[in-house]
Amino acid sequence: MKKKRNRKQQSLFTAFGTVLLFGLGLFFLLFILSVVVENDGNEQQEGRVLSENVLAYRDTIEQELAKSGQESLAPLVLSVMMQESGGRGDDPMQASESKCGEIGCIEDPEESVAYGIAHFLRMLEEADGEEDVAIQSYNFGAGFIGFVNENGGAFSEDLAVQFSQEQYKKVKNPEIYRCIRPESEELDACYGDIQYVEAVYSYLPAAQEAFKDK
Repeated sequence: MKKKRNRKQQSLFTAFGTVLLFGLGLFFLLFILSVVVENDGNEQQEGRVLSENVLAYRDTIEQELAKSGQESLAPLVLSVMMQESGGRGDDPMQASESKCGEIGCIEDPEESVAYGIAHFLRMLEEADGEEDVAIQSYNFGAGFIGFVNENGGAFSEDLAVQFSQEQYKKVKNPEIYRCIRPESEELDACYGDIQYVEAVYSYLPAAQEAFKDK
């Protein structure tokens, strides 16, 4: 009788120990996940880092902007380049389409920077200095400026989505457009990048620091 009771107690202790270990393991896992989420949130608030390829263009960008007295825009242009290409390739500002209507007509990085900056400054002027509108227009094209003016005159992501949806319906071959984000595919807004402004601004803190460190 005593042996049976001991076995029963032993089984209870074993079961209790298993539950306790499982509980501790679950607590530890949840703690690790909360730290990861918190760190990810802090990283997003602080902004993302720039590639070495992009940082190598600081002088070129600043010198090109100096020609029109717009050196203060250098961090923003650097952020645009980071979003466009990460500084890779012969057309780091991805300016070929705005220059000649097709990808790949610019094969010289300095020409890319010069034309990309000229195009961005043109968008900024046409947008009456509204940076959000100019940034999104660098991605969508100048037609977005008129679209914003016809719909209240202020940038919003909702307007970016609406413009993208309308343009996407007009394209003859939608298959040539790659949906950059899952949200774009869900909304049938695969023309350009509907979150382009937010993406560019996410690099701006690092770009501002990069020019301070020069």
